[in-house]
Amino acid sequence: MFKSTLFWKVFILLGLTILMLIPISMVLDLIDSRNEYQQSVIQRVEDGTSGAQTIVGPVLVLPYTETVVQTDGQGISTTKLVEGKLHILPESLVIDANVNVEPRKIGIYQTQVYQGDSHFKAVFDAVGYGNNGAKIYGKPYLILALSDSRGITSTPELNINQQKVAFEAGTGSDSFPQGMHAEIPDSLLGLNQPVIIEFDLSLQGTAKLNFMPVGRTSELTMTSNWADPNFLGKFLPQKRSVNEKGFTASWKSSWLSNNINNNFNQYSFRDMNESRSRYSEYTSVSSEIPTFSTSFIETVDHYQLNTRTVKYAVLFISLTFVAFFLFEMLKSLSIHPMQYLLVAAALMVFYIILLAFSERIGFAWAYGIAALSCSGLIGFYLTAVLKGVLRGVAFAAGLLALYGVLYILLQSDDNALLLGSVLLFVVLAVVMTLTRRLDWYKVTAPTAPTAPTAPTAPTAPTAPTAPTAPTAPTAPTAPTAPTAPTAPTAPTAPTAPTVPTAPTAPVSDSSTNLSSTGTDSVTEKEASQRSDSEGENSIDESINDGDDDSLERRKYRLWK
Repeated sequence: MFKSTLFWKVFILLGLTILMLIPISMVLDLIDSRNEYQQSVIQRVEDGTSGAQTIVGPVLVLPYTETVVQTDGQGISTTKLVEGKLHILPESLVIDANVNVEPRKIGIYQTQVYQGDSHFKAVFDAVGYGNNGAKIYGKPYLILALSDSRGITSTPELNINQQKVAFEAGTGSDSFPQGMHAEIPDSLLGLNQPVIIEFDLSLQGTAKLNFMPVGRTSELTMTSNWADPNFLGKFLPQKRSVNEKGFTASWKSSWLSNNINNNFNQYSFRDMNESRSRYSEYTSVSSEIPTFSTSFIETVDHYQLNTRTVKYAVLFISLTFVAFFLFEMLKSLSIHPMQYLLVAAALMVFYIILLAFSERIGFAWAYGIAALSCSGLIGFYLTAVLKGVLRGVAFAAGLLALYGVLYILLQSDDNALLLGSVLLFVVLAVVMTLTRRLDWYKVTAPTAPTAPTAPTAPTAPTAPTAPTAPTAPTAPTAPTAPTAPTAPTAPTAPTAPTVPTAPTAPVSDSSTNLSSTGTDSVTEKEASQRSDSEGENSIDESINDGDDDSLERRKYRLWK
C-alpha cells in the first residue's frame, strides 16, 4: 500500500486540505478585526449623538415611610422607619411613533441615525397620598426613564388632566439613572378619578429604538422611512407592512402575557442597552427588559455574509481537489502538488477580494467581481496544467457555477440545508459516474522498478602514432678538380678500355614492404644510403688507380 502512487497522492491532498485551514482562520480573524473597527466607528457616532434608545414609562412613583417594629432574640423590640418607593404602572398605554432614519457615514463605514417623534397617552387609577396605617405616603411624581438622555432634542410638555406641567431633568430615583420627571399637581391628588397623561417626545438615537410595555394593556404603532427593519425583542409586531418606502408596524401586549406588573422591581434598569440576559441571584426571572424593539441596521451586513462565505472554503477546496484528481486519473495527467497548492491559494484570494470590495460597493457586486477574477485566473493557469484550452475554460465555468450555488445558499437561510445536501449528492453522483469503469486495482498497483541501464563498454585506447623516421643527411658534393694546363698536342692515343660499370648496390628485402610500417621505410632509406656510399667509393678508387690515364678519362671519371 505504501508503494502505491495513488496512496501517496491522496495522502498529500489530505495534507494540503488540512494546511489550508491556516489561511482560512487568518481570513476569519481579518473579518473579525474589520468588523470590530466598524463597531468602533459606530461607537464614535454614538458618542457624538446618542446611542440606541430604550424608553420605560411613564410610571408614577409614590414615596412612602413605613414604621417597622423588630424584635431581637432577647425579646427587646425596636422601632425603625423604612423609606421606600412604590411604582404605579398605568392601566393603559398607547404610543404612536414616527421615526425618520438617515445614514451617517464616517469613511467607508456607516450607521443609521434616527429622529423619532412619539406621542404618549397613559391612564392611571386615582392617586392619593397621606397616612395609611403604618405607611405615610409622600407626594407622587411621574418619571420617564431613558437609556441615553442626550437624545432628547426638545423639552416635552406634559398634559395631566388638561393641566400643563413641565418635565424636569433626572428621575429622582436610583433605579433609573437617566430620564426626566414631573410633579403631579396637588389639585389632582385625592380626587376619585383616573389621571390621564399625554405628552410628545422628540428623541434622537442610533441603530435601535425600544419601548417597554408597562401598561396593563399596551399598544404601539410605528411608521418609518426605513425599508429594511428588523423586529427584535420578546414581542413581535402583530401587524406589519414593509415596502421600498418604509414600514408600518403595530404591537399589543398585556400583563397577562408579559407579567411586568409583578416583575417590574426585579428588572435592572442600570444598563438598558445591554442585550445579554441577566438573572437575579434570588429568582429565575430574567432581568433583561422586555420591550417592543425595532432595529434600523442592515438585517445581514456584509461582514456576516463574508464570515458565512469563508465557512464554505473547505468545501470549495475539497471539490476543486476532487476535480483535479479526476482529471489526473481519467486523462492520465500528472499534476504536481505545488499546482494543487497554487490553485488553492487562488481560491483563498477570492475571500480577500470579496472582503475588500464589499466594504465599498456592497456584497453582491463584490461577490461577482471576486468570482470572475479568481475563476479567470484559475482557468488561465489550468490551460497549461491540464494541457488544453478547452479543459481550462470548462474548469473555470464549473467553478463559476459553484460560486453561483454558494451565493444562493448565502441569500437563503431557510433553504441552505436543502440546497447544500442536493449539491453534495450531485457531486457524489458525478464522481461515481465518471469513475464507474476505472480499474482502481490497476491504479493502486505499485509501479514496477525500472531496470538499470547496462554500463557502456569502455572505448579502446588509440594506438600511438609511429615516430617519423629521420631524414637521411645529404651527401656532400665532391669538389671540382682544378683544370689542368693545356698540354702540347700529343699523338693520338689508343682508345682507352671501357671503364667497368660500378657494381649495383644490393636491394634490401625490406624495400618491398614500404607501405606496411614506419620501420620498413627506415630500413629502405638506410639501404639506399649504403648503396650510394659504395658507388662513390668505387669511383674514388678508380680515379686514384688511373693517374697515368689521359686527362679526358679523368674528367669522365670525375663526372661519373
